Amino acid sequence: MRRFALMLLLLALPSGCAEHFDHDTALATKRAVEFAEATFVRGNLDQGYAMLADKARSYVPLNIFSDKVKQMHPSGRPKKITGLSATPVKGEKLVNITLRGEGDGQFLYSIAVIGTAAEDYRVTTFSGGRSS
Repeated sequence: MRRFALMLLLLALPSGCAEHFDHDTALATKRAVEFAEATFVRGNLDQGYAMLADKARSYVPLNIFSDKVKQMHPSGRPKKITGLSATPVKGEKLVNITLRGEGDGQFLYSIAVIGTAAEDYRVTTFSGGRSS
């Protein structure tokens, strides 16, 4: 019996140590779509750069950000962005979002936003581009 109780305690420790963050996946998706519309659809790189999290901007200068966006769209940009899924990362202030772009072909994007439901969300990483 003592052994069983010890096993239960050991199993409960890892889940008890992780912080819990309240996420609003609808708000996180909205922020990712706003970023994608400004940056990928309208091509407003200054506005898109301003929508990045402070830490992301501290690591990536505007010229590198612009180069990445241009590399993602070598032959056309989407005209419309739609959210496909949003998955919070357990124990982290992070939500991974998948977006689809339509227009000059099909586009698929993965955008990570950092924050919580109470603090709002900012884009921290993004990738993707034309998928067909």
